Amino acid sequence: MTRIINFPGAKEPPKVEPAAKTVIPKAEVKPWLIKRGLASLWRGIWIFTVLLWPILKWVISIDVFICLVLMVYHWDTPGGNAGWIFLTHFAGLTALTYFVSAYKPKGL
Repeated sequence: MTRIINFPGAKEPPKVEPAAKTVIPKAEVKPWLIKRGLASLWRGIWIFTVLLWPILKWVISIDVFICLVLMVYHWDTPGGNAGWIFLTHFAGLTALTYFVSAYKPKGL
């Protein structure tokens, strides 16, 4: 360590006291508020899907049928993934059918 020699007559800088820490209250997010918001969002999605279901069912069913035809056509194509595409579209149709017919959110 080195020795620091102060010049004669030099004033020492005033000692600055640290400022008092101000406590800023954090915005409290209430878990029940988030839960209620997500529940109302989920209810809105369900109502929107149920109202569009007659048209949506036909459009998605036609899409699944086209995927089925393409899967049968490309059955022996090496490296083809038409079967997986059909499976995902069919699973989506099945999930939407369950969502509309068997599921009912709370509060309705």
